[in-house]
Amino acid sequence: MPAIYHEIIAKSDPMKVYGRNNEHIVILEKRLQDNPDDKQLQFNLACEYLYAGKSQKAIDLLEALEKDSAFVNHSKTLIKEGKTTRYDSLESWIALGYLRLGEQLNCINNHSAESCIFPISGGGIHQIKQPVEEAIKRYLVILKENPKDYISQWCLNVAVQAYGSVPDYVPKNLLIDSSLLKSDYDIGKFHDVAMQAGVTNTDLAGGIIADDFDNDGYIDIMSSTIALEGQIKFFHNNGDGTFSDRTKEAGLIGETEGLNLSPCDYNNDGNLDFTINRGAWKGKNGRFPLSLLRNNGNATFTDVTIEAKLLRFYPTQTVEWSDFNCDGFLDLFIGNESGYTSELYVNNKNETFTNVSKQCGIDFKGFVKGANWGDYNNDGFPDLYVSEFGHANHLFKNNGPNKNGVCTFTDVAKQAGVENPIWSFPCWWFDYNNDGWQDLFVSAYRLNVSLNSCNEYLGLPMDSSLMMCMYRNNGDGTFTNVRNENHLGYETFTMGCNYGDLDNDGWLDFYLGIGAPDLRAIFPKRMFRNNEGKFFQDVTFGGGLGQIQKGHAVAFADFDMDGDQDVYSDIGGFFAGDVYQNALYENPGHSNNWIYLRLTGITSNRFGVGAKVKLTFDDGEKLRTTYNVISKGASFGGNPIMLQAGVGKATVIKEIEITWPGKNEKQVFENVAVNKMYRVTEGKNSMDDISMKAFKFPGNLGQMHMSM
Repeated sequence: MPAIYHEIIAKSDPMKVYGRNNEHIVILEKRLQDNPDDKQLQFNLACEYLYAGKSQKAIDLLEALEKDSAFVNHSKTLIKEGKTTRYDSLESWIALGYLRLGEQLNCINNHSAESCIFPISGGGIHQIKQPVEEAIKRYLVILKENPKDYISQWCLNVAVQAYGSVPDYVPKNLLIDSSLLKSDYDIGKFHDVAMQAGVTNTDLAGGIIADDFDNDGYIDIMSSTIALEGQIKFFHNNGDGTFSDRTKEAGLIGETEGLNLSPCDYNNDGNLDFTINRGAWKGKNGRFPLSLLRNNGNATFTDVTIEAKLLRFYPTQTVEWSDFNCDGFLDLFIGNESGYTSELYVNNKNETFTNVSKQCGIDFKGFVKGANWGDYNNDGFPDLYVSEFGHANHLFKNNGPNKNGVCTFTDVAKQAGVENPIWSFPCWWFDYNNDGWQDLFVSAYRLNVSLNSCNEYLGLPMDSSLMMCMYRNNGDGTFTNVRNENHLGYETFTMGCNYGDLDNDGWLDFYLGIGAPDLRAIFPKRMFRNNEGKFFQDVTFGGGLGQIQKGHAVAFADFDMDGDQDVYSDIGGFFAGDVYQNALYENPGHSNNWIYLRLTGITSNRFGVGAKVKLTFDDGEKLRTTYNVISKGASFGGNPIMLQAGVGKATVIKEIEITWPGKNEKQVFENVAVNKMYRVTEGKNSMDDISMKAFKFPGNLGQMHMSM
């Protein structure tokens, strides 16, 4: 299958697909040789240099054009306009060039754990200051001419922070109010240990799966990139604070391009497989096949796309797995983009799939950017939420099997009240208020206004139609958007994201990857802590989690097996030069207790995807109940497919109640010890301990706070 993909790329026109900036340069340089006095061509070439990461070459060419008065007088005719980018002057291109050069020389070439963490301080301050100093001066010129150029004001603030102090000539009224850069709660400081661990994987935007691919108990990392020839990477957790790049040994060489990855065990053999989802945002030029990679049982992989009868040619970012017909095998939904029909495939239980979209009622055309399975009405059958970019979203209610044994679906989004936001992207189901009904998060995203992510920090008005939606499940088939009550009224243009329990208090928190393709879209990612299901607290800045480079897939996982969830974040943009290092934020610990469960299905799917886990425990003097569903989390991220649950101060769990997918029987365990990992086998009366050794990341500042 990889050969088919690479043949498509070889025959394609590089000028019709974004991100192929290095190829664009070769073409434009040849044209310029034939037309050396063409100023428009020179300008276009300079833009491509900047997109390709050749910032100094871009600056040199742009500054040469700046000295040409005839060009400058007509430079506004050269504004680069499109769906994702608009620069208002030659000056803004040059200013951006210097800002990018500063980032490359300091944050990439001389990277530290504090690089590009907003507000920038300590090791994030640029040692090579000349580029950002020049950027500051040029942004001041731009703002003098146009005080309402708010994105330039934002970039000015980034440059000033990177410079390390405020130059005397910078007006104070242009600076962000420092009171807006404080956390609502002290979550503790998370430190980026990706460099020590060996999982920076510097590249463009991509997907993540954090899970145990070789069944040794430790969480490994699979990482992708949207670059057409960008290699999928497999990082094996060595269990000592480091990871090894085992991409070659895993047989993955040649598997490239994929903005997102989706984990599964499609053949129920107990080994984690995955798909590479290709062609996202590329329109008709992204008609690439996805890949299904079978785990051979030893953390080596074989591309079985063709054998599985999943070879198809549509642009997609979203593949979501669930046993929607409750027959014990995982089926899949493929959400296609750019007006192509989305697809629902049933698992034939023989390592092949059949497209059942029409007979099941999920065969719509659209631009799907996110999807997630959940059982919103607690009837035991997985329902599907679909985020359709630029249109009303869908909630496909699973009606269960008809008289022919086929599960059908009905779109009830309008009746349920969950069609918004119209411009949306990632989504997920979770029970944020622990009432036993799955709630729904849907993020807003719109390309041509995504630069509004700076509005909050600049004290500017925000558009409520472009804010995230937090839908509380009313338990009667309807939902209420409780965004404002939950203190989530922000224009946070989210790409990747996920949820977990940072402080093991039994309430689910979440992390949003903010950004856009535009090179100026350098905004802090956002971490929100759940305050007992009442509202969410922004803990971004105090937690050291406000990385400003482009945020994509996110995973919450206990990589060091010390009893709390760390966060792995994919970082990088869409243009060839907009690369950045991924981050692994080590959790500082919070003295609360926890429990991990790995499920093994017998008649249910092997990993227990869709199983509901109810925990009852005494948290101090208070009897509490929490509800979790086994899944990989958000539509653009990949948590381990297991239970990772905090239980506060509980020293024993009074009752664990597991409802396996599609069944009414409940498997119950009583008086279970905390701070341990267990294997739960469907139908078995006892749980098995999984003994794991905790470790420290090399050179980290944290303390080992709990071990198994």
